[in-house]
Amino acid sequence: MGSVAAIVITYHPGQQMNRNLHSYLDQVSHLYIADNSQPKLIFSRDILDHPKITIINNSGNEGIAIRINQVAEMAIKEGYDWLLTMDQDSYFDAENIQSYFDYMNDYPGAGQVAMFGVETVEKPEIIADLNEPVDRLITSGSLLNLSLYKEIGPFDEQLFIDEVDHEYCYRAGLKGYRIIQFTHIFLEHQLGESVEVKTLRGGQKTTSFHSPLRLYYMVRNYLYVRRKYKDVYQKDLKIRGRSLLHRIKNNVLYGPDKWKTLTMVFRALSDYKKGKMGKKS
Repeated sequence: MGSVAAIVITYHPGQQMNRNLHSYLDQVSHLYIADNSQPKLIFSRDILDHPKITIINNSGNEGIAIRINQVAEMAIKEGYDWLLTMDQDSYFDAENIQSYFDYMNDYPGAGQVAMFGVETVEKPEIIADLNEPVDRLITSGSLLNLSLYKEIGPFDEQLFIDEVDHEYCYRAGLKGYRIIQFTHIFLEHQLGESVEVKTLRGGQKTTSFHSPLRLYYMVRNYLYVRRKYKDVYQKDLKIRGRSLLHRIKNNVLYGPDKWKTLTMVFRALSDYKKGKMGKKS
Protein backbone atom coordinates (compact mmCIF):
# COMPACT_ATOMS: atom_id res chain seq x y z
CA MET A 1 0.00 0.00 0.00
CA GLY A 2 2.99 2.29 0.18
CA SER A 3 4.21 4.38 3.07
CA VAL A 4 1.73 5.92 5.51
CA ALA A 5 2.08 9.13 7.49
CA ALA A 6 -0.50 10.38 10.00
CA ILE A 7 -1.86 13.69 11.16
CA VAL A 8 -3.63 14.49 14.41
CA ILE A 9 -5.07 17.97 14.87
CA THR A 10 -5.05 19.10 18.48
CA TYR A 11 -7.08 21.78 20.22
CA HIS A 12 -6.65 21.90 24.00
CA PRO A 13 -6.68 18.08 24.22
CA GLY A 14 -7.49 16.05 27.30
CA GLN A 15 -5.21 13.74 29.23
CA GLN A 16 -5.94 10.80 26.92
CA MET A 17 -4.25 12.35 23.89
CA ASN A 18 -0.89 10.61 24.41
CA ARG A 19 -2.60 7.24 24.77
CA ASN A 20 -4.66 7.88 21.67
CA LEU A 21 -1.78 8.80 19.38
CA HIS A 22 0.33 5.90 20.61
CA SER A 23 -2.46 3.57 19.45
CA TYR A 24 -1.39 4.19 15.85
CA LEU A 25 2.11 5.69 16.08
CA ASP A 26 3.88 2.33 15.67
CA GLN A 27 1.86 1.57 12.53
CA VAL A 28 2.80 4.72 10.59
CA SER A 29 6.10 5.99 9.25
CA HIS A 30 5.65 9.50 10.63
CA LEU A 31 3.17 11.52 12.70
CA TYR A 32 2.48 15.22 12.23
CA ILE A 33 0.82 16.93 15.18
CA ALA A 34 -0.88 20.10 13.96
CA ASP A 35 -1.78 22.13 17.02
CA ASN A 36 -4.63 24.65 16.84
CA SER A 37 -4.52 25.48 20.55
CA GLN A 38 -4.37 29.10 21.69
CA PRO A 39 -1.98 29.55 23.44
CA LYS A 40 0.26 26.87 21.98
CA LEU A 41 0.07 23.45 23.57
CA ILE A 42 3.03 22.45 25.72
CA PHE A 43 3.96 18.92 24.70
CA SER A 44 5.63 16.35 26.91
CA ARG A 45 9.31 15.61 26.39
CA ASP A 46 8.64 12.11 25.01
CA ILE A 47 6.62 13.67 22.17
CA LEU A 48 9.03 16.55 21.55
CA ASP A 49 12.01 14.20 21.30
CA HIS A 50 10.29 11.41 19.36
CA PRO A 51 12.07 10.83 16.01
CA LYS A 52 8.81 9.99 14.22
CA ILE A 53 6.90 13.12 15.31
CA THR A 54 6.83 16.60 13.78
CA ILE A 55 4.94 19.34 15.63
CA ILE A 56 3.35 22.27 13.81
CA ASN A 57 1.96 24.99 16.07
CA ASN A 58 2.84 28.39 14.76
CA SER A 59 -0.41 30.06 13.74
CA GLY A 60 -3.09 29.59 16.39
CA ASN A 61 -6.43 28.02 15.45
CA GLU A 62 -6.41 27.50 11.70
CA GLY A 63 -9.26 25.01 11.61
CA ILE A 64 -9.23 21.56 10.05
CA ALA A 65 -8.95 22.10 6.29
CA ILE A 66 -5.87 24.34 6.39
CA ARG A 67 -4.06 21.93 8.68
CA ILE A 68 -4.80 18.84 6.58
CA ASN A 69 -3.74 20.66 3.41
CA GLN A 70 -0.57 21.88 5.08
CA VAL A 71 0.41 18.40 6.22
CA ALA A 72 -0.69 16.69 2.99
CA GLU A 73 1.72 18.90 1.05
CA MET A 74 4.52 18.14 3.52
CA ALA A 75 3.82 14.40 3.38
CA ILE A 76 3.82 14.38 -0.42
CA LYS A 77 7.17 16.19 -0.54
CA GLU A 78 8.59 13.68 1.92
CA GLY A 79 7.48 10.75 -0.23
CA TYR A 80 4.50 9.33 1.66
CA ASP A 81 1.67 7.68 -0.24
CA TRP A 82 -1.17 7.78 2.30
CA LEU A 83 -2.16 10.07 5.15
CA LEU A 84 -4.06 8.72 8.17
CA THR A 85 -6.18 11.59 9.53
CA MET A 86 -7.07 11.39 13.21
CA ASP A 87 -8.94 13.40 15.83
CA GLN A 88 -7.28 13.95 19.18
CA ASP A 89 -10.01 11.99 20.97
CA SER A 90 -9.99 8.99 18.62
CA TYR A 91 -7.95 5.80 18.85
CA PHE A 92 -7.64 2.26 17.53
CA ASP A 93 -7.03 -0.89 19.45
CA ALA A 94 -4.05 -2.89 18.18
CA GLU A 95 -6.12 -5.55 16.42
CA ASN A 96 -8.31 -3.08 14.55
CA ILE A 97 -5.55 -0.90 13.17
CA GLN A 98 -3.49 -3.89 12.05
CA SER A 99 -6.55 -5.33 10.31
CA TYR A 100 -7.30 -1.94 8.76
CA PHE A 101 -3.89 -1.64 7.15
CA ASP A 102 -3.90 -5.29 6.07
CA TYR A 103 -7.29 -4.98 4.36
CA MET A 104 -6.31 -1.76 2.64
CA ASN A 105 -3.09 -3.35 1.45
CA ASP A 106 -5.05 -6.25 -0.07
CA TYR A 107 -7.84 -4.15 -1.55
CA PRO A 108 -7.95 -4.50 -5.36
CA GLY A 109 -7.61 -1.21 -7.19
CA ALA A 110 -6.62 0.76 -4.09
CA GLY A 111 -4.91 3.32 -6.31
CA GLN A 112 -8.35 4.50 -7.51
CA VAL A 113 -9.70 4.88 -3.99
CA ALA A 114 -9.56 8.49 -2.82
CA MET A 115 -10.21 7.60 0.81
CA PHE A 116 -10.58 4.53 2.98
CA GLY A 117 -12.41 4.67 6.29
CA VAL A 118 -13.76 2.58 9.13
CA GLU A 119 -16.82 2.24 11.35
CA THR A 120 -17.34 4.56 14.31
CA VAL A 121 -20.57 3.06 15.65
CA GLU A 122 -20.03 -0.24 17.43
CA LYS A 123 -22.43 -2.91 16.19
CA PRO A 124 -23.60 -6.02 18.07
CA GLU A 125 -22.78 -8.29 15.14
CA ILE A 126 -19.62 -7.73 13.12
CA ILE A 127 -19.40 -9.37 9.71
CA ALA A 128 -15.85 -10.26 8.77
CA ASP A 129 -14.28 -8.96 5.55
CA LEU A 130 -17.04 -6.47 4.81
CA ASN A 131 -16.35 -3.33 2.82
CA GLU A 132 -18.63 -1.10 0.81
CA PRO A 133 -18.53 2.02 -1.34
CA VAL A 134 -20.01 5.06 0.40
CA ASP A 135 -20.62 8.68 -0.51
CA ARG A 136 -18.64 10.11 2.39
CA LEU A 137 -16.49 9.40 5.43
CA ILE A 138 -15.56 11.39 8.49
CA THR A 139 -11.99 12.65 8.78
CA SER A 140 -11.05 10.69 11.87
CA GLY A 141 -9.68 7.27 11.06
CA SER A 142 -9.61 7.84 7.31
CA LEU A 143 -6.71 7.11 4.96
CA LEU A 144 -6.24 9.80 2.33
CA ASN A 145 -4.71 8.75 -0.99
CA LEU A 146 -2.00 11.36 -1.54
CA SER A 147 -1.40 10.31 -5.15
CA LEU A 148 -4.94 11.53 -5.99
CA TYR A 149 -4.92 14.56 -3.70
CA LYS A 150 -3.52 16.96 -6.33
CA GLU A 151 -6.07 15.95 -8.95
CA ILE A 152 -9.06 16.07 -6.57
CA GLY A 153 -7.84 19.33 -5.11
CA PRO A 154 -7.18 20.44 -1.53
CA PHE A 155 -9.73 20.40 1.26
CA ASP A 156 -12.01 23.43 1.09
CA GLU A 157 -10.56 25.98 3.51
CA GLN A 158 -13.72 28.10 3.44
CA LEU A 159 -15.36 25.46 5.65
CA PHE A 160 -12.86 25.82 8.51
CA ILE A 161 -14.05 22.73 10.43
CA ASP A 162 -17.37 20.96 9.77
CA GLU A 163 -18.18 19.38 6.37
CA VAL A 164 -14.49 19.46 5.37
CA ASP A 165 -14.40 15.68 5.03
CA HIS A 166 -17.80 15.31 3.37
CA GLU A 167 -17.11 17.98 0.76
CA TYR A 168 -13.82 16.33 -0.21
CA CYS A 169 -15.50 12.92 -0.56
CA TYR A 170 -18.29 14.32 -2.71
CA ARG A 171 -15.77 16.04 -4.96
CA ALA A 172 -13.68 12.87 -5.26
CA GLY A 173 -16.78 10.91 -6.23
CA LEU A 174 -17.64 13.38 -8.97
CA LYS A 175 -14.15 12.84 -10.38
CA GLY A 176 -14.79 9.12 -10.58
CA TYR A 177 -12.85 7.94 -7.53
CA ARG A 178 -14.18 5.62 -4.87
CA ILE A 179 -14.72 6.10 -1.16
CA ILE A 180 -14.49 2.77 0.66
CA GLN A 181 -15.53 1.98 4.23
CA PHE A 182 -14.46 -1.14 6.10
CA THR A 183 -17.56 -1.65 8.21
CA HIS A 184 -16.09 -4.46 10.31
CA ILE A 185 -13.16 -2.38 11.59
CA PHE A 186 -13.93 -0.10 14.50
CA LEU A 187 -12.50 3.25 15.60
CA GLU A 188 -13.12 4.56 19.09
CA HIS A 189 -14.46 8.01 18.40
CA GLN A 190 -16.25 10.59 20.54
CA LEU A 191 -19.24 12.25 18.86
CA GLY A 192 -20.18 15.16 21.07
CA GLU A 193 -20.92 15.01 24.79
CA SER A 194 -23.33 12.18 25.70
CA VAL A 195 -25.56 12.94 28.67
CA GLU A 196 -28.74 11.66 30.32
CA VAL A 197 -31.61 14.15 30.08
CA LYS A 198 -35.22 14.28 31.23
CA THR A 199 -37.66 14.36 28.33
CA LEU A 200 -40.66 16.68 28.08
CA ARG A 201 -42.87 13.72 29.04
CA GLY A 202 -40.86 13.01 32.18
CA GLY A 203 -38.83 10.06 30.87
CA GLN A 204 -35.07 9.67 30.45
CA LYS A 205 -33.03 9.57 27.26
CA THR A 206 -29.38 9.67 26.27
CA THR A 207 -28.44 12.41 23.84
CA SER A 208 -25.40 14.37 22.79
CA PHE A 209 -24.76 18.08 22.67
CA HIS A 210 -22.52 20.32 20.64
CA SER A 211 -21.54 23.83 21.61
CA PRO A 212 -23.50 26.68 20.00
CA LEU A 213 -20.36 27.68 18.07
CA ARG A 214 -19.98 24.17 16.70
CA LEU A 215 -23.62 24.16 15.63
CA TYR A 216 -22.97 27.45 13.84
CA TYR A 217 -20.35 25.74 11.65
CA MET A 218 -22.53 22.65 11.19
CA VAL A 219 -25.47 24.67 9.90
CA ARG A 220 -23.58 27.19 7.77
CA ASN A 221 -21.28 24.63 6.17
CA TYR A 222 -24.04 22.09 5.55
CA LEU A 223 -25.97 24.72 3.59
CA TYR A 224 -22.84 25.57 1.61
CA VAL A 225 -22.17 21.93 0.72
CA ARG A 226 -25.84 21.26 -0.04
CA ARG A 227 -25.87 24.11 -2.54
CA LYS A 228 -22.79 22.71 -4.32
CA TYR A 229 -23.82 19.06 -4.49
CA LYS A 230 -27.62 18.85 -4.16
CA ASP A 231 -28.08 17.75 -7.79
CA VAL A 232 -25.79 14.72 -7.34
CA TYR A 233 -26.02 13.75 -3.67
CA GLN A 234 -29.61 14.79 -3.03
CA LYS A 235 -30.61 11.66 -1.08
CA ASP A 236 -27.58 11.71 1.21
CA LEU A 237 -27.94 15.44 1.84
CA LYS A 238 -31.59 15.04 2.81
CA ILE A 239 -30.66 12.36 5.36
CA ARG A 240 -27.97 14.57 6.83
CA GLY A 241 -30.27 17.58 6.87
CA ARG A 242 -32.74 15.69 9.03
CA SER A 243 -29.93 14.59 11.33
CA LEU A 244 -28.77 18.19 11.70
CA LEU A 245 -32.28 19.36 12.58
CA HIS A 246 -32.41 16.64 15.23
CA ARG A 247 -29.14 17.88 16.74
CA ILE A 248 -30.44 21.45 16.86
CA LYS A 249 -33.68 20.28 18.47
CA ASN A 250 -31.80 18.36 21.16
CA ASN A 251 -29.69 21.40 22.01
CA VAL A 252 -32.71 23.69 22.16
CA LEU A 253 -34.88 21.33 24.21
CA TYR A 254 -32.31 19.82 26.55
CA GLY A 255 -29.02 21.74 26.21
CA PRO A 256 -27.61 24.24 28.71
CA ASP A 257 -27.35 27.16 26.20
CA LYS A 258 -30.74 27.21 24.50
CA TRP A 259 -30.85 30.89 23.55
CA LYS A 260 -27.22 31.00 22.48
CA THR A 261 -27.86 27.94 20.32
CA LEU A 262 -30.77 29.67 18.58
CA THR A 263 -28.71 32.83 18.15
CA MET A 264 -25.86 30.90 16.55
CA VAL A 265 -28.20 28.98 14.25
CA PHE A 266 -29.73 32.21 12.97
CA ARG A 267 -26.25 33.72 12.62
CA ALA A 268 -25.22 30.70 10.55
CA LEU A 269 -28.20 31.19 8.25
CA SER A 270 -27.41 34.88 7.89
CA ASP A 271 -23.69 34.37 7.23
CA TYR A 272 -24.40 31.64 4.68
CA LYS A 273 -26.75 33.94 2.76
CA LYS A 274 -24.12 36.70 2.85
CA GLY A 275 -21.38 34.34 1.68
CA LYS A 276 -19.37 34.79 4.89
CA MET A 277 -17.28 31.65 5.20
CA GLY A 278 -14.01 30.64 6.87
CA LYS A 279 -13.42 31.19 10.56
CA LYS A 280 -16.33 32.90 12.30
CA SER A 281 -15.42 36.49 13.08
